[in-house]
Amino acid sequence: MIWRTKNNLTHIEKEVLKAKFAVKSEIKKIILKSILSNKNTKPITRAYANYKLSLILNKTPIAKQNNICLKSGRYKGVYKISNLSRHQMKKLFITNNLQNIQINNW
Repeated sequence: MIWRTKNNLTHIEKEVLKAKFAVKSEIKKIILKSILSNKNTKPITRAYANYKLSLILNKTPIAKQNNICLKSGRYKGVYKISNLSRHQMKKLFITNNLQNIQINNW
């Protein structure tokens, strides 16, 4: 069980690093697009910015970032509001550790 929690922590750390990299690449994209749209810059500079932009576009965008459960490290079934998987939410609900949350039963 110990190796599993360590493995989950590495998954979470990897996702955090991916998110930081995605933010940096988005900032670079915005800067390069502004250089491309500026008509006062030299054509060589604009061509280089276009080349760099084509290299960045192949890397991970922000839209493809996965949500990951903070407790279990699962990728699937993660709620965006709490960043917990449905299994962890159920465990917390059973032990009455969730406040102001109701389950709709019919």
